[in-house]
Amino acid sequence: MRFRRGFRAAWAGRPAVYGRWTWALILVLDRLPWPWGEEILCCCFVVSALVRRQRMRRAFSWSRAHQSTALGRLWLAVSICAHHGRFVARSAFTGIRDLRALRRLVSLRGADHVVPGLRGAIFLGFHLGPTSPDVALRMAGHSVTWVGAQGAWIGTPATAAAWPPEINRLYEVTGEQGASDATVRSRDARARAQVLYRARQILLGGGNVFITADGPGTVAFEVPLPGAPAKIRAGWLLLREITGASVLPVVSHLEGRTQVVTVHPALPPLDADPIRDLEACRAALGRLLADYVRRHPEQCYMLAFPRSL
Repeated sequence: MRFRRGFRAAWAGRPAVYGRWTWALILVLDRLPWPWGEEILCCCFVVSALVRRQRMRRAFSWSRAHQSTALGRLWLAVSICAHHGRFVARSAFTGIRDLRALRRLVSLRGADHVVPGLRGAIFLGFHLGPTSPDVALRMAGHSVTWVGAQGAWIGTPATAAAWPPEINRLYEVTGEQGASDATVRSRDARARAQVLYRARQILLGGGNVFITADGPGTVAFEVPLPGAPAKIRAGWLLLREITGASVLPVVSHLEGRTQVVTVHPALPPLDADPIRDLEACRAALGRLLADYVRRHPEQCYMLAFPRSL
C-alpha cells in the first residue's frame, strides 16, 4: 500500500521531458540498487533503437561522421544509444539513495573559474553528456537556479516528489529561488518570455542562473560540427545583454561512471558592437563544442537524435 501511494505521488510529478513509458520504467528501476537500474535502462534504449529503425539510422548517420571503419561505426551507434539511456537514468537519480552516493558519482573541474562569492552570473550548459550538471555546482556550495521552458523548472514540488530527500534539500539549500512559482508549461514565445523575465529578475538581484544554450527559442547562430550543427539559441544572449552578467560555459561528460562537470573560462565581455559581440561568442563556443564532440562523440545524444525544441 505504501509503495502504491509513493508510486502515485511520483507518477503525478512526471516531468514533461519524460514520456509515460520511460517515466514508469524509471520509477520501477529506482527500486533496484544502483547501478542496476541504470544499466537496464542503457540496454532498453539500445533495444528501442533496434526496434525504431529511424532512431538507429540516425545513430549510424552520426557514427559515419566520426568513425572510418564498419566496426567503429557499429560501436559508436550502439554506444550513443546506451549512453542516452544512462543519461536519462542519471537525470532522475535512478537508484541513488542519498547525497553521499551522489557525491561519489560527480566531480567538478574548473572551479577556479568561478570567483568566490560569484553573484549575478549565467552558467551556460548544453545538451551534451549527462544532464543536470548544476548538481556539481550545488554540491560545491554555489547558489544557482536552473531555468528553462517546457515546464522543466527543476525543483518544483511535483518533480521533487520522486527525488531522494537529501537531494531535495540540496536544491532547497542552494536556492532554487522562486522556481516553484513558475507555471510555464508550453513552448510558445510568451512562455519563453516569462522564463527569461524571471531569470532577469534573479540575475539583477545578484543570483546565478543555469540555462542551456541549445534549448527552446529563436536560433541566434549555428556552430558547424561533424555529424550535425549545434543550434545556439538567443535567450541567454539577451539575458547577457540586458544584465551585463558574466557567462561561464559548462560541459558535462562521463568518465567511467563518474559525471565530470567542467566550468570553462567566461566568454568575452559584452562588446558594444553587436555583430562583433556575436562573432566573439560564436568563435568561443565553436572551439569548445568542437573539442567536446571530437573527444566524446558517443555522448552527444542531442546532436545525434535532434528533436524539435
